[in-house]
This record gives sequence, structure tokens and C-alpha cells, in this order.
Amino acid sequence: MTAADTPASEEPQAPTTQQTSTIGNSRRRSSTNSLAGSRRSSFARRGSALFAAARASFVRTRGQSGASVEQLRGTSGSKYEGYANIHRGDGDFDAFNIFSLCCGNKSELYFVLIKGFHCFVFENEDSKSPKYAIELINRKAVIQPSHDTIIPRVPHPGAAHDTGYTTVHLETSLGDVEYKFTFANMENTASEFCNSVAVASNDASTEQVRKRLGHENLLSKRASMKFANAVGTAKAKDQPDAPVGAAEVMAGMPATGPGREGFKRWKQTITMILHMEKNGEGGVGNQMCF
Repeated sequence: MTAADTPASEEPQAPTTQQTSTIGNSRRRSSTNSLAGSRRSSFARRGSALFAAARASFVRTRGQSGASVEQLRGTSGSKYEGYANIHRGDGDFDAFNIFSLCCGNKSELYFVLIKGFHCFVFENEDSKSPKYAIELINRKAVIQPSHDTIIPRVPHPGAAHDTGYTTVHLETSLGDVEYKFTFANMENTASEFCNSVAVASNDASTEQVRKRLGHENLLSKRASMKFANAVGTAKAKDQPDAPVGAAEVMAGMPATGPGREGFKRWKQTITMILHMEKNGEGGVGNQMCF
């Protein structure tokens, strides 16, 4: 074998430009992922600390603060937010709650927020805590025909004087009406509310089933969701009592006698007046309010 046939010793080759670029990109991705993970962990810790502070304030003030709209939104937002007139129950309130219609305690305007398994009702968007919360498990929201819609006396925020309104019944699984919500017809507000109720009700039912089966370990919720559910459970106890309906009133009246007949005539008169007002035929419109 000659010197020419002897293979030359191999020297290490410098990486090509493409290889250098690939290595650099890999290192940058690794660094970016590490930084993103660190930030997420930092945000999670900070969020948990904020909700812990809010929960402490809520407990310390017995539910009067620490659960504002912003605090319930948290970092993940809410399912629904908007203004609505709210009436408790499904009593024949046009006839039986004439005192409440004329002298306060009327169907008032509130700010509504849905998150977790509850619908939170605030006096306004700046309130420090909800007035009360409504459990949405086994509940459904049903849009009512236009002729059954309650027209608010004062337009909702952002609504014009000629804006239409839609009333939604919040019902139990048996069809009993627990609340009546009236929304301004802006950006499908009523339908969005109904969809949000359906999602919240389904989520609550799913969690209930998992707990019953002993699968609590499958329940992984954000800190803001846990906080909202805890506040909702506490504030659900502050719901207003359902008004006395027609059946209860009639059941308490004497079976015979002028008292019962007088009550029937009074009911018929009030019903007729309110019917005339609704159709623009009466003269007491400025005295009635919803």
C-alpha cells in the first residue's frame, strides 16, 4: 500500500449554517417555554393569593364585600353579564301585588353575572358583593312570547326609549317559575342568558354526579371558579322569599260570604285596569311601575 492509498485522518467538521440555526432555535424555544411556564406559575400563585384575600374579606364582612363583579370575573371571565329587571316567583303579581307595584318593592333593575353554578344578582356593577345568588343546577331559562313581556318603566343602560324587551322565566325541572328576568333586546341578550344558564346547569349536574360516584379527583377548577362557587353557595341563602301567589291568597279566604266575593271583584277590577294600561287605554300609566 502506498502513501497515496492511505486514508487521511478525519478532522472534525464545523457545523453548517443550517445546523447552527437549528441549534439556536431549539435553545430559544426551550428558553421561551421555560419562561412561559415560569410566568404561568407566577400568575397562578398571584391569582390564588388574590382570591384568598377576597375570600377572607368576604368571610370577615359576612358577605358584604370581597365578591365584587371584578373579583368574581377573575382571570377567566364570566359566562354572562348584563342588566335585567328581576321579579321573584310566578304569582299573578299584576293583580295580587298592586301595593308593591305602586309603593316600592317593584321589579327592579339589577346587574346579573353568571359564573360557575350560580347567577349572581348585584345592585349595580360597582357593588362590593352580590345582593344574592341563584342556584342554577336543575334550572332552565325559557324565553316568553312578546305579549307576556314586562316593559320596564326606565330604559336599561344603553337602550333607547324605543328598544324592545324580552322576558325570560327561570324554571325548575318541574316547570315552576322561580324568577322572571326582563332584558333589553340588544345583541341577543336574552338568548345568551338562556344558553349560559343551560351550560351552568349542566356543569353543576355533572359535578354532582362525579361527587356522588366518588370522583372528586376528576374535578379540576380554576381558583376563580372555586371562589365563585363558594360565594354562590353562601349568597344563595340571601334570596328573597317568593311572593304569595293567587292560590295561597284564595286558600286563605273564607269559603263563602261577602269577603270572598269582594276579593274576587277587587281582583277583577285591578286585572282590568292593568290590562288597559298595558294596551295604552288607561289613564294611570304614570302611577304604575314595574
